Amino acid sequence: MPKKAVLLKSLTRGRIRASFNKYNLFNLYKKGKIDFRTKTLYQQKFYAKQETRAYHGEHLTEGRFNTLFSSKLNSVAQLDASLRKSGGNTNNKLKETPYILQTYATLEKRLEFALFRAMFASSIRQARQFILHGNVFVNGIKMRHPGYPLKPGDIFHVKQDKVLEALGAKKPSLEESLKIDKIQIEEWNQYVKDAKENPKKAWDEKIAKFKNKNASYEEKKEFSEFIQQYRNNIEKDERRELESSTNKSLLNKILELHYDKLKCNQPESNNSKKEQNNTPLTLKDIQQLVNKDNTEKLAHDLMKCYQDLIKSGLIGWDKLSSLIKDKKDEDYENILKKYGEKLSSLPKDFTDTLSVNEKGLIRSANKLLAEVANKYSLQLSTYYRQLLNDVNSENIPYDPNWVDQLDYHPAVDFDKLKENERKEMKAIQLPWQKGYTYGRKDISKPYFTPWKPRQFLAPFAILPNHLEISFKTCSAIYLRDPIARPGQSEVISPFALNVHERAYMYYVRKGR
Repeated sequence: MPKKAVLLKSLTRGRIRASFNKYNLFNLYKKGKIDFRTKTLYQQKFYAKQETRAYHGEHLTEGRFNTLFSSKLNSVAQLDASLRKSGGNTNNKLKETPYILQTYATLEKRLEFALFRAMFASSIRQARQFILHGNVFVNGIKMRHPGYPLKPGDIFHVKQDKVLEALGAKKPSLEESLKIDKIQIEEWNQYVKDAKENPKKAWDEKIAKFKNKNASYEEKKEFSEFIQQYRNNIEKDERRELESSTNKSLLNKILELHYDKLKCNQPESNNSKKEQNNTPLTLKDIQQLVNKDNTEKLAHDLMKCYQDLIKSGLIGWDKLSSLIKDKKDEDYENILKKYGEKLSSLPKDFTDTLSVNEKGLIRSANKLLAEVANKYSLQLSTYYRQLLNDVNSENIPYDPNWVDQLDYHPAVDFDKLKENERKEMKAIQLPWQKGYTYGRKDISKPYFTPWKPRQFLAPFAILPNHLEISFKTCSAIYLRDPIARPGQSEVISPFALNVHERAYMYYVRKGR
């Protein structure tokens, strides 16, 4: 039988336990260097034994531990020249082998200790509980003996739900969860209100918050993925716009826009006396074709090109409508595109039908169009390069319409939710928490859902060398008994070498 769990987390005693408990972390933090100067030799040995045994197998009685203790300390040394000491070179001086840290190595082969070292349980006592309740298997066989000594090559695994429970955050009660949800809804509605009143300020604060987060945060990873996707979209937009900014593409756009306006301006019947307008496009219409920053001059040049085309008489309503009537089976966009290619390339059979004045105006328009296309392509490249630079520095351009996606959270009847959680939990519709109360997405689970790791787990995340662990399958292989080598011991311990030395002296008796 193990010892009773009395004052295991006492802050007054300040003992360090084999546990991930937050109070244990505080005891570890405040633990100072053990001073043996004012104590007799026996006091030193007894005090060292007390401190180390509180961590190494505190649940075992002294009688039980004495039967397990072995004064033989295992170690290894490389049988090559790396152990040869160099004369005066202190940098290459051989490190001592910490044999004394192997005092409690015999405990590390016990199944309960291996479970804790593999981080499948949050303490030795919880590991014992998992084993006794039939949640642990060794070599495929259910093992109910916490003290089972593992042999090199043994494979053990734990049921995944138990590992999630051990390493997961605590599941809040319904009252605690509803209290947090109420605060979250109030804070969210206040945030939406402030964002709608001052969207630019809220946008800058949001971007700054993501930029300042640590790279290990899930939100930071999502933000980085969003940045990468945004960068890819920018590159796609740049390629698409550059392809549509050639002189031929611009001419096709002018012709389509011109034809649509002409069609709208035509009289409803042939007998109507409404005056026809053969120059419908204004400078504002032309600016739509070159709509990036600082493109006013380009729009004026493009307007001159359009006016030359109008003067030539080759894009008047009569000309364009007759072209389209002759080819009823074809879309007018394709007809205008082919006609634009003729105007751009000026093949001989086409120019033979034109007058000298018409040829001059078309050539002048093509020359202006080529200059505009070249300058516009350069401006596009500069514009998108600046966008990419901003994205690389995580300065996403401000989107004035982003607040349109924010909605206030509707009122929630928390009394009904308290009476019937399963039925009413869908009333919670926060962007990050849809359809469940805080920490209780799956009510049947004994841990926080959606799962998240427990607090203060990082200081205890030390993986041993004598185990090969797979967290995906919640299984591990016991490779060998822990050993000592020059400068290192595979037995994990928070205590210094001199403390283990006195503890070893306590257990080594005459005749052993």
